[in-house]
Amino acid sequence: MDVNEEFRLRVAAVAKHKDSIYYRTAELDARVIAASSTGPSATIELMIGENEICNAECLDEGLVSTIADFWTSTLITAANGGKGAVTTTLSVQALKPISSGSKIHVICTASEPDSRPMPYATARFVNAANHNDIFALATHTKFFKRA
Repeated sequence: MDVNEEFRLRVAAVAKHKDSIYYRTAELDARVIAASSTGPSATIELMIGENEICNAECLDEGLVSTIADFWTSTLITAANGGKGAVTTTLSVQALKPISSGSKIHVICTASEPDSRPMPYATARFVNAANHNDIFALATHTKFFKRA
């Protein structure tokens, strides 16, 4: 099995084991379509419905925050052998309007494994057909818990 496919399966497995009620929104028919242990990175695909769009016609910032927290945390955990970390900062920005029925990719990238003591990650919410068409951004910094 290809090393990136193996890492994609690890990211998906870590995501399935998160049971917090607050993460339900992050699991909106989302699926890991690509991942790389080099970087590390993961691309999540999902469809946007009208419930995910705010009055300003952008992605709802609460949704962006939840999805970014869930998937960047999942990526950091998978890349660091299951090691837990806590959030120190999470920042989100909705950048432009989006239409209901849009397919998006959430492209998550993280600092190299074992970036001590504070791993960080970014999430770009982009048009699935054109990754230069960015709907929202998020940055996430974490702190490794003591062993």
